[in-house]
Amino acid sequence: MEPLTSDNTGRRTGACHWLQNRYDEMWSSSIGNIRTGKVELDPVLSRGLVDHRRGMTLIARPSAMVRERVGALLRELRRLEPYQYYYTPSDLHITMLSLFTATVAPEPFFARTERYVSAADAALRIAGPILIEFAGLTVSPGAILVQGFIEDEALNDIRDNLRRELRVRGLAKSLDGRYRLETAHMTVVRFRAALRDGTKLAAALERLRSRRFGTTNIRNLSLTKNDWYMTRQVLETVKRYRLLPVA
Repeated sequence: MEPLTSDNTGRRTGACHWLQNRYDEMWSSSIGNIRTGKVELDPVLSRGLVDHRRGMTLIARPSAMVRERVGALLRELRRLEPYQYYYTPSDLHITMLSLFTATVAPEPFFARTERYVSAADAALRIAGPILIEFAGLTVSPGAILVQGFIEDEALNDIRDNLRRELRVRGLAKSLDGRYRLETAHMTVVRFRAALRDGTKLAAALERLRSRRFGTTNIRNLSLTKNDWYMTRQVLETVKRYRLLPVA
């Protein structure tokens, strides 16, 4: 069966073509650093600290099949680099939008929880399910990511609608300012220690780069209070949303 994001020649199409180009740019700019061991270490994980940062995020979860396949990938990588931070299957997630970046002083933001919920209610009122294909790997200076592809603008529409509703309620300044989130990736590994062998890891990532992990029909979203790593033991669900097919 051809991937949902390809035409009958196997080429990426539409929005997926743009996403593939973005993932390729990330790969090209970071794989060389992994090969030479010049990765960025997570400042909290590398020092073995407890993460006291808290934020509020709208997330989705991958299907059981995707979690299982990603878990198999991570077991392979762990044999090469056992000292890195590997997401557990239960912590895997797709960030729809970070309403405010996790911080050590979240209280002023949490005091506005009702306004955040109101914004999410309005933004998701007519949002339908989203089909995401997880296929291939890319890398950043500090992490390994599973690529996600969407065949239309459904995810960006949700993000744009939520940004608009946050602005209406005077909450736009709290939006995650690190970057404008436009991809559908899952972060699956974070670097917390010097690599044992960057050359071997880079070779493994190149070999695994085109592995397919399956699709997920996103029908449920969760608005969460969370730490930086979306750890299940810390995460608190503020509200769940059901995405219904648009009539």
